[in-house]
Amino acid sequence: MLSMLVLNIFAKNIRIMKSQKYSYYLLLIVGAVLLFAHLGKLYVDIMEARNFVSAREMADEGHWIFTTMNGLPRYEKPPLPTWLSAWMGEIFSFGNIGALRFPAALSSFLLVIFFYRIVNFLSNNARLAFISSMVLITNFLVIYVGRRANWDIYSYSFMVIGIYYFILALKDVKTIPNYLFAGVLFGLSVLSKGPTGPYVLLIPLYIGYIIVFGWPKWKEIRGIVLCAVVTVLIGFSWYIYIYLADPDTFITIMEKEATARGNRDVKPFTRYLSFPVQTGVWILYSVIGLIFPMIKKRTEQPKIYMLFFYWTLFSLILLSLIPSKKERYLFPMMVPLAATTGYYLYFLFQNFNLKRWELNLNKVIFTILGTVALMIGIGVYFLPLEISFYTVLFSVSALIAAAGLFYFIYIKRNFESAFYSVILLMTATGIFGIPVLDKMLSNNKNFKSLTNIKGKLQHENVKLYSYSEYSPEVWFRYQEILPEIKTEDPKTFPKEKEFYVAMNTNQPEFIKNLEELGWKVTYVDTFDDNEEALPSKNYTDRKIHYVYKIIK
Repeated sequence: MLSMLVLNIFAKNIRIMKSQKYSYYLLLIVGAVLLFAHLGKLYVDIMEARNFVSAREMADEGHWIFTTMNGLPRYEKPPLPTWLSAWMGEIFSFGNIGALRFPAALSSFLLVIFFYRIVNFLSNNARLAFISSMVLITNFLVIYVGRRANWDIYSYSFMVIGIYYFILALKDVKTIPNYLFAGVLFGLSVLSKGPTGPYVLLIPLYIGYIIVFGWPKWKEIRGIVLCAVVTVLIGFSWYIYIYLADPDTFITIMEKEATARGNRDVKPFTRYLSFPVQTGVWILYSVIGLIFPMIKKRTEQPKIYMLFFYWTLFSLILLSLIPSKKERYLFPMMVPLAATTGYYLYFLFQNFNLKRWELNLNKVIFTILGTVALMIGIGVYFLPLEISFYTVLFSVSALIAAAGLFYFIYIKRNFESAFYSVILLMTATGIFGIPVLDKMLSNNKNFKSLTNIKGKLQHENVKLYSYSEYSPEVWFRYQEILPEIKTEDPKTFPKEKEFYVAMNTNQPEFIKNLEELGWKVTYVDTFDDNEEALPSKNYTDRKIHYVYKIIK
């Protein structure tokens, strides 16, 4: 009885949500929950750690332009995202992970809002924009990348916001101001992660725009050139300055970065064909939304659908041309893909006379989602964790979502209400599921942080150095520079008679290299900063440190 009462109340609220005003508020609420809730949970990954370490050194060492990581030049990435993290660190402290991540989460939030504006402006259909934006914000990859403070999300966010103003200009809305504003935002995108944003978002969009609406007229070309000039002036300003001020280091780092991108994580051209998996709960609908002949015939705005389709297609092609491939690189493709998915869902919610095969197909899809929600609601109790407040509430929410899916599919036969049940499941994951996941991932019983030795070092008034070591996550946690000793470079040798050295290996040849310098080397302890235990693939030797005391 209680569950039926909850579902009936939920159904009544859905009717309210269908209004344009309330649906937009709902989008803001869901976006805020999924991007800002428990922002300090889940441990810092290597990409974030690099950003945070450089940010701390900006504030502590004054390296705002000539960026560093653990005291060494770090020119691989432009500084804008790191500036934002540094300002947050100065205000809230560099140990406050949630504060350091806040600018990235805010960037993601703005990306979703301006995506809504793009779809709404092009289609003049607020409901379609709402559905598409809900698909985007509940996309697994968008949530995962959007909550992480790496360079990618800033680049994509500035680019999507810029694309909104670029489209306004193309459609003759305040042409010159919007081209200028788009150029500024595109420049900030380049200043966040180089030309990545234009390559994976702007170029695919414009190719699609040309296919659908034709080549630009002379008036548009002048505006586009103006936009490009502003983009280059802002976006490449830091690169040019660093090149002029520190050319040798800059060129060496860029050559190393280019080699790494060509040889690291190299995957075949077809690797990204599994892209629907990254959408999470929308995996099947993302595929249906790309069935071009079917969706094109069913929409009242075939040209707008075609624009998003070609944007998605060319984004996939351009991403696939890059030798280095990682799943998170697919994020830009998720933006137009949400719109193509939204087009099909909008059609589904508007039509009550579906063909039998299509009716059954959608029943199967939502039944699968309901089964997943049911399994989550039950399975969470079988995790190797103590049952907590969050565990129970996550379970209850998942079971309500599962009941809603089955109720709206098989009793009410209402696909739109079932859609909102999926949104409920994702929102509950943001509120209650993330703390459970955080506990599950922090399962290394042998966890012993290198920070534990700081008290001993302060008591002995000695310093910790590093040797044959690369550990951005540990550098972030340690909150100090660990100067690197290079046996081939006497300039890096400590001046102190006594000091400690941390290294990622305890192989005899490395110890011997230090002893050959005439130093007495004494083993002190081993520290393991891995949050996850074996056999997790995230367990890495990079986070293990062997500490030795050195006496000259």
